[in-house]
Amino acid sequence: MNIPSLNPEVGSMVRVYGSHVNDLNDFYLYSSWSHHKLLQLDQQLAEAYSQSSSYKIYLFLFKINIISFIDRSSTTASEEFNICDYCAYQSENEVWYRGLIRERDSNGNAIVFKIDDGDVQHIPIRLLRPLEEWMFEVPRLAIHCSLADLVKPINDWSSEVISQFGSQLTKSFLYGKFINYNKSTDILSVEIKEKESNISFNKVFEPYQKEQSTFPMNDKLVYKRMLIKYLFIYFIFLTLFVERYSNGKIRS
Repeated sequence: MNIPSLNPEVGSMVRVYGSHVNDLNDFYLYSSWSHHKLLQLDQQLAEAYSQSSSYKIYLFLFKINIISFIDRSSTTASEEFNICDYCAYQSENEVWYRGLIRERDSNGNAIVFKIDDGDVQHIPIRLLRPLEEWMFEVPRLAIHCSLADLVKPINDWSSEVISQFGSQLTKSFLYGKFINYNKSTDILSVEIKEKESNISFNKVFEPYQKEQSTFPMNDKLVYKRMLIKYLFIYFIFLTLFVERYSNGKIRS
């Protein structure tokens, strides 16, 4: 079973809330509906898994390192999770999350993508729990987005710009207009504005892509290719000039 993404209609404008930010071309938003649904889902997950008293005891013992390691012979159902399996786990603040396993390591840990906020966590596989059937019916509540018309700089967005953008997404009244949907990446390009503003975040951060779109000084291969390109262009112009000059002399 798969849990589909929540994709608002292209061209629509809705109130949005910020979630997890990787950079300006890779971040997650909530619509009004998904933000409200997230609050409901948190409560529903807590109720569903709180009925498992054995899990509470297990989690407590794990946190105080009484069972920080387990013999292989005592494999539990949670250790049978594979890559691309959906799961649930409880964070340290006792909030339950739905996740998708991206990787596993030899130490019994999994890299889990939190489908309802876009973050990634390293979780001991022993602490994962399978999703119940009804949990597959709720779409992924975090909407995967990119700022429309902004191209990632060659040497990437700086941490300062990413942090500044993340701070902007914490503002109270934000509206997002969904411009385009890329099916191959499952990312919506979006234009974001504050409620009473005529200037979008896209315009605010547009200069930063130009400032950083420079080649690293130590990238010798890039400069070598640039040099070859310009020498080739120079050679073409020189050839045309010589050809025209020669033709002119012949005619005279």
